[in-house]
Amino acid sequence: MEFTLPRSGFRMRPTVTSDRNDLTTNIFGDIEVAKTLVHDVSSEQKKRVATDAWIDAFAIDSPDAIDGDDALGLWTISDSSNNDRFVGIRGVFIAPALPDNSVATFVAVARDYWGRGVSGDSSALLCANLFKTTDFNAIYTRVWPLLTPRSEAVQKKWGFEPAGRHTLRDSFGEQRIIEVMEFELWRLANLEPENAQAIIREAATKLGQLVAEDFLSRDTVRRKILSALPPGISKQQDMIGLVSTCLETGFNNPAWAAYCLSRETWEKSSPE
Repeated sequence: MEFTLPRSGFRMRPTVTSDRNDLTTNIFGDIEVAKTLVHDVSSEQKKRVATDAWIDAFAIDSPDAIDGDDALGLWTISDSSNNDRFVGIRGVFIAPALPDNSVATFVAVARDYWGRGVSGDSSALLCANLFKTTDFNAIYTRVWPLLTPRSEAVQKKWGFEPAGRHTLRDSFGEQRIIEVMEFELWRLANLEPENAQAIIREAATKLGQLVAEDFLSRDTVRRKILSALPPGISKQQDMIGLVSTCLETGFNNPAWAAYCLSRETWEKSSPE
């Protein structure tokens, strides 16, 4: 089963094991892409571990693939006009913490293809396919609030409606909270002066969102952040103030922001 994205002409087809290297390089190997996900990819080994987890469980030719409906799984998007160059990955899967008879979807797009309508077009195609070929009642997507405003705008444009907040602990377990925290602390430890404010803002906000899950106290996380920062930055009063402000902002906007597209809403808006 394959699809063609209407605006770009990109091809979308089930992921296969030979996509492994593209996924490692373009998604988990690019921090600007990986930071929107929920994995620790702070080393080459961890990038491969994250990739293998996806490929082994969901590639259609993987011997360990999870059996399920053909509408579920991972889908690779490629640029058919450029030797099928890797564009991105989209997943549709059954996830914990969702209502019965619901699924979750996500997308990660290689940076070279941002702004090309990949997220919205691939979402529309796979949502239509799922509602037409299965009995699922709703599709959910979750994003980091305040950190991925474009993603939230895309969800609303394609009919997804706000559906409250989902915790990372309920969705993936406490170990994933630890991984996300370690990844953000690694980003802070390796920042450069020219991008210090942007990374502190992102990392402290995200860690504040995790504090809201009662995993660690704000004071503990604040100390971890300041300890992780390079010495020349951790002593700057404006940076210390930024850490405190963003932790508080994150705490008041906990992860994740959930959006839902129900079958009823889709049927009302579908041209068919």
